[in-house]
Amino acid sequence: MKRSIRQRLLITLLSVVTVSWGLTALSGYYEAHHEIEELFDAQLAQSARVLLAMSSHELEEQRLFGQSGNNVITAYEAELTAGHEYERKLAFQVWTEGDNLALRSENAPTHPLAGKANGYSDRSLNQARWRVYSLTNTPGNIRVQVAQSLEIRNELVEAITQRLLIPILLSLPVLAILIWFGVTRALRPLLDLARDVAHRDPEQLRPLPLENIPAESRPLVESLNQLFDRLETAFENERRFTADAAHELRTPLAALKIQAQVAQGTRDETARRHALQQLVQGVDRATHLVQQLLTLARLDPDAAYADKTGVDLCALARETLAELSPAAREKHIELSLNSDCHGCFHGNRDALAILLRNLVENALRYTPGNGKAEVEVLTGGDGSVTLSVADSGPGIPEEERARVTERFYRSRAAQQIPGSGLGLSIVQRIVEHHRATLTLGTASLGGLQVEVRFPPD
Repeated sequence: MKRSIRQRLLITLLSVVTVSWGLTALSGYYEAHHEIEELFDAQLAQSARVLLAMSSHELEEQRLFGQSGNNVITAYEAELTAGHEYERKLAFQVWTEGDNLALRSENAPTHPLAGKANGYSDRSLNQARWRVYSLTNTPGNIRVQVAQSLEIRNELVEAITQRLLIPILLSLPVLAILIWFGVTRALRPLLDLARDVAHRDPEQLRPLPLENIPAESRPLVESLNQLFDRLETAFENERRFTADAAHELRTPLAALKIQAQVAQGTRDETARRHALQQLVQGVDRATHLVQQLLTLARLDPDAAYADKTGVDLCALARETLAELSPAAREKHIELSLNSDCHGCFHGNRDALAILLRNLVENALRYTPGNGKAEVEVLTGGDGSVTLSVADSGPGIPEEERARVTERFYRSRAAQQIPGSGLGLSIVQRIVEHHRATLTLGTASLGGLQVEVRFPPD
């Protein structure tokens, strides 16, 4: 099961906070342990120095008054009344010349707490670990050893650790609730947006509101609005295409039916042949119309132009002219390509082939017999490529040139010649997707000149 963004944020934030606090507590524990060790070691050293100073003073007084060295410091035998619970976790010994134990605490043993070397050491005493500090005076006749149970230090570290962990453990649930509330509040615009999209009808493609949208989500909403706009355009094109296609197909299909009924009902052989000939021509016109409609429908989606490669327009023009040369010979039309042909463009080869074929087919269709049709491909100094198709036909009046690229529109000069009115619409569609420009003008041959200028790659 996939988690929502809110669940992921909650889990991530709580995990990060828990781990961070855990590392902080662990670091605090080790830091406290280290500082406590340093503090108690300093206290041991200080206590040893104080005890050594007092013992040295007593020894000097005994020497001045001539008293026996054996009676300078006597063994500590008095019973002690504990003033604090930690008092019995501290011990000390004072040793004089000849390893004589002159003074000790009640809980200190009669044997040395540590060796004769000065400094710190860890020792075991009564099945417990003790920290011992040894210090000898300069003459070397008095050695003091002060010990402290490590249990005191561990208890203090545990107390500090508990004081660190308890607030953390108590505050985690409160923090989780605050994080949940904050994340929910921050994601509310997205939830409202998701609700808006979920309750929309399939045909409701109006833009999503951009108010109160977080900055991080704004690119997503803008992209959705652009998608809705493209879908609206695609649906509108589809509706218009369907309506136009149904309208344009209705007339040739009705004509086919009439010619078929005439051929079926007449007994005159000449009339039957004429009706069948008209029927064949009508089928050809309907076939051409259907092919043009299918081509136009295939060119509508933007994905049709996704596959772009380097296209040699001269080679493509030669292939197209070779394919259409039988139709040119049938009408005795001179079809030519300029000798200095040169031009390459980065585009969709199939779409460019359709564009060139439609232009040449239009030139052959509307040019009378014994006419001319010329194709030119030239490369400009700025790297642009110009494709030009000119003919010696009737041309298109200047006032109608702005409309001939509309679907199913045909100029007055073309009304007497069979056609669908889709050829230049298809060309215009391909030109737009290749960021090119389409220009209609009057050719030097007297007919129409169609010029497509492709921008530099």
